[in-house]
Amino acid sequence: MRLTIIGTGYVGLVAAVCFAKLGHFVTAVDREHVIQDLRKNKLAIWEPDLQEMLETCHTEGRLSFDTNIANASKGADALMIAVGTPTGVNGQTDFSQVEDVIAQLKHAGGVCPPFIIMKSTVPVGTCDELEANLLHAGLQTEVVFNPEFLRQGSAINDFMNPDRIVFGCRSHLAKAALHQLYKGINAPIQVCDRRSAELIKYASNAFLAMKISFANMIADVCEGYGADNRQVMQGVGADRRIGPHFLREGIGYGGSCFSKDLQSLLASGKAIGRSLPLLEATAQINDERIPQLLEKLISLWGNPRGKRLGVLGISFKPNTNDMRDAPFLTLLRLCYLYGIEVQTFDPVVQPTSIEKVFQMDTAYEAAAGADAIIIMTEWPQFAELDWLLMVQLMHQPILLDGRNVLSDETISRLMMVDNMIYIPVGRAMERARHDILSKL
Repeated sequence: MRLTIIGTGYVGLVAAVCFAKLGHFVTAVDREHVIQDLRKNKLAIWEPDLQEMLETCHTEGRLSFDTNIANASKGADALMIAVGTPTGVNGQTDFSQVEDVIAQLKHAGGVCPPFIIMKSTVPVGTCDELEANLLHAGLQTEVVFNPEFLRQGSAINDFMNPDRIVFGCRSHLAKAALHQLYKGINAPIQVCDRRSAELIKYASNAFLAMKISFANMIADVCEGYGADNRQVMQGVGADRRIGPHFLREGIGYGGSCFSKDLQSLLASGKAIGRSLPLLEATAQINDERIPQLLEKLISLWGNPRGKRLGVLGISFKPNTNDMRDAPFLTLLRLCYLYGIEVQTFDPVVQPTSIEKVFQMDTAYEAAAGADAIIIMTEWPQFAELDWLLMVQLMHQPILLDGRNVLSDETISRLMMVDNMIYIPVGRAMERARHDILSKL
């Protein structure tokens, strides 16, 4: 098939590369400066294996790039929209990028593929409205919804080995086209109406966010009673009706999906007079994570003004350089408020011009002179650091393990350091110290 994809962010570019890998001829469309870089195989995003696959598909002629939607759409069997749909006013979705694509299609002189595949996450009813809009403009096309369920950091594997593929369409022709497009991927396929498909995407992300907030809520209870949330969630997740995934205590979720989709679903519920209290509580619990963790540090410091905080990891999760809605940004705003100096290290995020932040070249530089360290992102290499050296470089040996990254063996060695304070998540500090020292 000949496929045109509009938008080369995480979703669009991963889809373009993977569909080309499956043997389709793909043209990716974006702004001029983005396309210039892609033609040189230069990526603005970091995702494992994406660079190598991009170069291969580009060299072999199955992946090309353009800046003009009309040119890229000529002769295409389908057009896929994968532009951003960020949160707008009052939690509602900002459709401006989708609307821009539709406007360009209308002005393309009748050039419009028979199928428009919506990959961008959109509220329920959007595809119905877009199709009616295009038909009113004289463009004979069917809009289908094909949600993505990619996790940044494992997007290529998630695309090629998905749990399921969802086709939201109204005709057998669209269904057949989507089956042809995904030929070569072995996964269950669910065919349903467009509105159900749109809601599947929102409901999936809302449920995963709810599991994270549930684990963090119970972690707070564990800290109060001296229990260990890791053990509690292991027992809970062993129930096959629940499952172990997304039951990790920590600093809360971030990224471009969970918060945005949660707010959009809340706004959709409000639009039809339905309250969604579970989702409201999910968002509230998540919003409280960073302030609660920072309060633990401030309780140890006393006066936080002028203190220096070393932060390990500023991307919202490992194996990505994405900082959209990263918990680090919430932490940073609070540090500004309290007058706390911040020095950071991230293995992938390139130095930026974030105001009043010192981005260091190594984790050891981020530790030097710090009054505390907080692990924000569970990059695996953080567990392998020489933590005795890290502590020796610090001004005060306080470590807040926001992701419970360090092993008990590592922590037991740190506990031998004078005045060392280790703050885990989901265990009371004294209980954590007792448990670890008992293993010596």
